[in-house]
Amino acid sequence: MRIIRRRECAEFAKIQSWTLVYGRRKVGKTTLLKNCVKSDLYVLIGYGGSTAVVGEDFVAVESAVREAGLFLKRGGVAVIDEFQRLPPKYWDLLASWAPSGVLIAAGSSYGIVHRVFDKSSPLLGLFAPVHVDIIAYEDVLAQVRDPVLSILWRDPWVIPHVSGVGELAERARELALVARGLIGEVFAEEERELTETYWRAILLVAEGYWKSTDVAGALGLKGGLASASSILSKLAKMGILRAIPTLGRERYYAVRSPALSLILYAEAKYHISDLGTTPTDLPLGREAQFTVGEMLANYFGGTQRYSPREDIDVVLTRGRRRTWAFEVKLGPFTREEAREAVAKLRKVAEKVGLVSLSETPPDYGDLSIGPRELYNMAVELAGKYGVL
Repeated sequence: MRIIRRRECAEFAKIQSWTLVYGRRKVGKTTLLKNCVKSDLYVLIGYGGSTAVVGEDFVAVESAVREAGLFLKRGGVAVIDEFQRLPPKYWDLLASWAPSGVLIAAGSSYGIVHRVFDKSSPLLGLFAPVHVDIIAYEDVLAQVRDPVLSILWRDPWVIPHVSGVGELAERARELALVARGLIGEVFAEEERELTETYWRAILLVAEGYWKSTDVAGALGLKGGLASASSILSKLAKMGILRAIPTLGRERYYAVRSPALSLILYAEAKYHISDLGTTPTDLPLGREAQFTVGEMLANYFGGTQRYSPREDIDVVLTRGRRRTWAFEVKLGPFTREEAREAVAKLRKVAEKVGLVSLSETPPDYGDLSIGPRELYNMAVELAGKYGVL
């Protein structure tokens, strides 16, 4: 499996105090901990919380915790991975060792953050939280150079399974089973159950239902809009969805991981788990739009927004100012398409740009970005964050 260097590594290498690392399952937390932290002891808490893995040995969890304490008391660095599995009865023991050494606790759950920082928690005030998301697009692009494959490889678990969009479509059925298992595991770690209502809500978002009102109507919930809003908000907090602000009052909800979004779209649209079909069309353009938009927001500095009313892919804002508007395409722009796009974009923002993942667009706007320009921007950003 190819390891993608990422900006979080520099941050992890500098950890000098007790830190709680959290994020969705399979986003690369353990890889970062093992490759970027010089720890004296690494402990993996097993399922059920009664055993742990230390080195290559299975030991009782209490023995592992006490061994971590020995290193902490000597000023060492100890890592406890899958911290949400550690029974709370050991939390008082951990707290008694603070602030000696450096304890890094990693949890594959957003719920663990609320538990650790709850007012009744003995660990309250001892940890600083650090969130790990999927890999930044520019970090992947700067190393892979392929602007399309880089979209898919933002989610690390996909890397050994997919070498292109075609392979993702061919393997969509088996990957859909992995996707449901992954999401179900996220819910289990949150001490929730992946009910059919939540699963249908996720599939609806993947299919393109982005507004709370549309999701509420499709689900037929008794609570209507309030229930749908609550569900979508919870899914966003769990790292499964992402809420993107629009130019209006709505929020655009999307599946956070582009690869996961495409797999779930195939499940929602083509019922691949039941029928065993191969999807003939996947909305890769949609994923490119929001992924490239994230990088542009990082590059120019601003808030990424979507404009559904005007159907403009990316709008960057600073305060009330609409600084940039971009049209993003997988394929090339014809001259007529470029002129029409620029005319539409100029009605919304101060500056406008065209982005193509296949070739540099015609020079009608303030900026024309093709694959080479995208790569150069990614290298600049990756260098800034110490990735290259």
